[in-house]
Amino acid sequence: MYNSFRSKYILIIMTKQLSPKYLQEKKLIVFDLDGTIVRLKVNWKHLKKLLEEKYYNTYEEHLKVKSISGSLSYIVNRGDEETLQEFLAYIRDYELKNVTQNEPIDETVYFIAHKEEFGISKDTPLAILSLNARETITTSLKQANIYQKIDYIIGREDVRRWKPHPEGLILIQNHFEVPKAAMIYIGDMKKDLITGKNAGVDAFIIKDFKEFVNTYR
Repeated sequence: MYNSFRSKYILIIMTKQLSPKYLQEKKLIVFDLDGTIVRLKVNWKHLKKLLEEKYYNTYEEHLKVKSISGSLSYIVNRGDEETLQEFLAYIRDYELKNVTQNEPIDETVYFIAHKEEFGISKDTPLAILSLNARETITTSLKQANIYQKIDYIIGREDVRRWKPHPEGLILIQNHFEVPKAAMIYIGDMKKDLITGKNAGVDAFIIKDFKEFVNTYR
């Protein structure tokens, strides 16, 4: 179910609208990283090709890598934790090669740095759920000068079932002990909306969030 991208999951109609009042009622705001807070300079197509070669060299089996996390799921299903750690490190190192060339997404960075300007309580935690490596996340946040504004991070290596499975959002919910209705997730892909739906958490696409920030700041 969680890996399905059939139309009934893709055609999500958001009936709620982003507004200061709506966000002020939330007890936890969660962001994706790549495409939401920054744009990473990563050639994902090339990385997928490298992972196909690495998978074949490891198992002598061909694997068509449609997504980075999808390739990891095959290894998880094999119960091969040692190889999984090797792949996680390989992907992390590839992500970090050009991390200094990140492009910040101004609206999101501004909101994270100045959330109280939008009426958000200083006590409302901000978290990250990303398919990127934890080191990629922390390095990116530090470069954008907002690392100290983030209270909790779930990266690629912290879960074994990746988006659109809701495991990551549920881990964050459990950490802060807030009801799902008090959370919001913001990302840049339909997969992020589906992740929110699967977790029972309101989710919005970055385009709508940028419009909200530009309207109210």
